[in-house]
Amino acid sequence: MRFVFNSDFFKASRFKKIKNPTELVAGTLKLTGTYGIIPETGTSISALFSSASMMGQTLMNPPTVEGWHTGSEWIDGGTLNERVNFAVNQFNDVDTPGFQDLLERLGETVKSSEIVDRCLELMAFLEVGKETLQILNDYAETVGDIDLSSEQARHQGAGKIARMIQMIVSSREYQFA
Repeated sequence: MRFVFNSDFFKASRFKKIKNPTELVAGTLKLTGTYGIIPETGTSISALFSSASMMGQTLMNPPTVEGWHTGSEWIDGGTLNERVNFAVNQFNDVDTPGFQDLLERLGETVKSSEIVDRCLELMAFLEVGKETLQILNDYAETVGDIDLSSEQARHQGAGKIARMIQMIVSSREYQFA
């Protein structure tokens, strides 16, 4: 394993795979914590099926006998818009179990200098490029320190954290595996 993880071919493969729509939908639902309670949230399986279809992957109906394409074929002007909108919309509700878990793991206070790193860590240690990092850091500076110590402060801070998460899931890096 050490050989594989330290090899040039392994390191060069980074950002070469784009999440297919099903991976994007499932991964995002897992982050929001709504994957096990879909009927309770009002999101039906058919709506999720439709979302994946709009992103170019109609489940159980591959375009050829070879299956679905991989790589950049998943991204074009229309599907990119659908992918970003789906991921961002999943974090509109700050009361989802997954989002509440993210807030809980952030602690009582998050300094503006830590917001980006802590959120990226909570998003499965997502690494982003310099441009994305700069945009996220600019937002964090604008927001300032976030207090999550009381119920009222938590309610106010949740929107700021949700916006940060939405910026992360709309990034190029989130779309790539």
